[in-house]
Amino acid sequence: MKALLKTSKNPGFDLFDIDAPSPKENEVLLKTQVSTICGSDLHLWEWNQWADDFVPRLPLVVGHETCGEIVDCGSGVNLSKLNLKIGDLVSVETHLFSGCSCSPCKNGKKHLCSSGEILGFHKNGSFAEWLTVPVDNCWKAREGTDPVTASLKEPLGNAVQTVMTQPIEGKTILITGAGPLGLMTIAAARAFGAGKIFVSELQAERREKALGLGADHVIDPKNQNLHSVIEDQTKGKMFDVLLEISGSNQALNDGLASISNGGSVALLGLFPSTVNLSLNENVIFKGLTINGITGRLIWDTWNHVDSLIYEKGFDPKKLLTHSFKIEEYEKAFHLMEKGVSGKIALFPG
Repeated sequence: MKALLKTSKNPGFDLFDIDAPSPKENEVLLKTQVSTICGSDLHLWEWNQWADDFVPRLPLVVGHETCGEIVDCGSGVNLSKLNLKIGDLVSVETHLFSGCSCSPCKNGKKHLCSSGEILGFHKNGSFAEWLTVPVDNCWKAREGTDPVTASLKEPLGNAVQTVMTQPIEGKTILITGAGPLGLMTIAAARAFGAGKIFVSELQAERREKALGLGADHVIDPKNQNLHSVIEDQTKGKMFDVLLEISGSNQALNDGLASISNGGSVALLGLFPSTVNLSLNENVIFKGLTINGITGRLIWDTWNHVDSLIYEKGFDPKKLLTHSFKIEEYEKAFHLMEKGVSGKIALFPG
């Protein structure tokens, strides 16, 4: 099969023909329908400090935002017990929990499993024609769901979990970063009851999209003073919740400096290197609550994602700007590097 691999600690990926995988015990074999590119895949493409710290071994098939058709299963798999069958389209929960008895697994946080792995970082991922995953990581798509929508449920779940990790209803919030994931976060915040939504974003086109998805005010942090703009719009009350999506050290510091005392912070953006910030002034003496977001609650967040799409009417495909065959991966990642795209889909066939 064709597969996109990270083979060395240098920029770029390589496309190879490799053996297709076979499903092991409790696994299913998926015929990959589409995979979308995540910002974390760009970290692997560039191979920055975070990638070097996080990925334990190479070579590695990359990619994790995906969906596929179940075509085979390994021993121990009872598809009907899970309301699944051969031919079903499924999204993939990319945090591969081991089913162990660790504290997170016992307390409803399987995405934090002490022995867990993440698809495309610790185990061969989805930028390939075929993929094996544990059957317990399959989320069945509703009838008629477009494969791109099924693939985008994984990153949308990150956005939903970022929003819902603290009380959001009626709160004034700041979202830093309006790339594809930031735009998803805006849509989720609006749908689940946020009050006034401020968005900080460098690119004018993305600021316009943020307004279209429900932001009340957009800020250009290069040419405007974030604190002054929000202070003016809120009559000095500032904001209650910071949702950091950009992975920018400056954006994080600006947000922490302006959030109200006793506020809540959710960090989803990945920082390419060590972050510098003033803990004493901007965190401790403000009494902030900080939440790191890694993935989705299994399966609570996925239910909220389906509610956002099917009941509340959010179409994640509106964030898709480009589609490529897997052979055209270099075009896709060069667009990602320039920051001029929304979500990008890679089709294996």
